[in-house]
Amino acid sequence: MYDFSKNFLSSEVTCEEYERCKKLKKRLIKEYKGKKIEDVIEGEVFNTESGSCYLIEDRAFLRCELIDPVKAKLKILSNFRLIYGIGKLTEVILKEQGYRTIEDLIGHYRFGEEAKEFLNIVNSCKYNQLINNIEHWFPKSHQLVLFSSSFFSKEDFIILDIETLGLSNRPIILIGVAKVTENSIVIKQYLPRDISEESAILSGFLSNISKKNIFITFNGRTFDIPYIQQRLAYYGMQGNLNMPNYDVLHFSRRAWREKVDNYKLGTLEKFFFGIERQDDIPSSMVPDFYKAYEKNGNVGLLLPIISHNKQDLITLANLFSKLHIEWEND
Repeated sequence: MYDFSKNFLSSEVTCEEYERCKKLKKRLIKEYKGKKIEDVIEGEVFNTESGSCYLIEDRAFLRCELIDPVKAKLKILSNFRLIYGIGKLTEVILKEQGYRTIEDLIGHYRFGEEAKEFLNIVNSCKYNQLINNIEHWFPKSHQLVLFSSSFFSKEDFIILDIETLGLSNRPIILIGVAKVTENSIVIKQYLPRDISEESAILSGFLSNISKKNIFITFNGRTFDIPYIQQRLAYYGMQGNLNMPNYDVLHFSRRAWREKVDNYKLGTLEKFFFGIERQDDIPSSMVPDFYKAYEKNGNVGLLLPIISHNKQDLITLANLFSKLHIEWEND
């Protein structure tokens, strides 16, 4: 995953990072020389209609907290600017007149019909339409957009992160997906043992997706989802990814703009959770490690890529939860 975030000027690494990665690569090549993938990476061959790939499954124990749906609904219905024709000043006037929620506006001579239509969207559980409505009037990073996620079942969330060989029109070399349970996330990572298995990892990914799913990503609106769609098109594969996408990068910029120097995922997880990754590689070094693996067949070079992707998924879940907790009482 590439972080196109504030103050992140390029995908280049610092000299210090490069030297550290160089030493790590050398150590891994020596340590895992001659070993097979099944001896180093716990997983299994996964067969799809597009061929086979390597599937790695794991679990991380954490609790994904969401704002209570009743409270989320109240916060949404308390914002009159979701109704056509109501701006900040009009909202203030209406509330001074005793109107508290959009539901109260149903009998209003001017805004009643609009209010009734909006309530129908909420009460009929037309949540995709609700999200589109909120994003029509507010930025995609707005709290109300995040609050709408509380109306979905946690089991429908798909936390997604991909690793690629470049920024555009290059193969995907790892697709990580995580599904939320009550006290954990279940992680699946689809790995191509060589580039010819890219279509297989795409098929593996699609096997997790249904129409009711909701994506949680980090810059996924701009990068991950369009990139997957591009690669699906390259292989002539069909896959509908037009589901709600809660992009944690955008929410993070709004929530913590005065707390952190930049909004790279590693920066956020270190600041909020005190995580210091061991033997981690920057996103921009992922292609280098995979190419080195392709060149000499040393599976140890895949370990930092897999670990990097897994930690990104865990941090995504934690940040998504933290946003709900912090904004609930705003």
